[in-house]
Amino acid sequence: MLKAAVFASLLVAGLVAVPVASEARPIVPESAPAISNILPVQGYWERCRWLRERIRELEGRLYSAPPWERPRFERALYERRHEFRESCRRY
Repeated sequence: MLKAAVFASLLVAGLVAVPVASEARPIVPESAPAISNILPVQGYWERCRWLRERIRELEGRLYSAPPWERPRFERALYERRHEFRESCRRY
């Protein structure tokens, strides 16, 4: 009989706690979501494909560029690779 009473009280407490917990507000006030580098779904893969193509193009141009133009191509290649890593890499 004691086991049944304990079980019944735990069951009632659980049933009461579920609706209360589902309506509870967070302790910390909610704010607007922070700006992130999540891109919209439409255009995401196209942007990544475009960046890959630019990286390959710059690598080819850097390979055949005269010495005085190499710093410019290296800088552009660095920027495109950085942008690709930040926006297209998942992990």
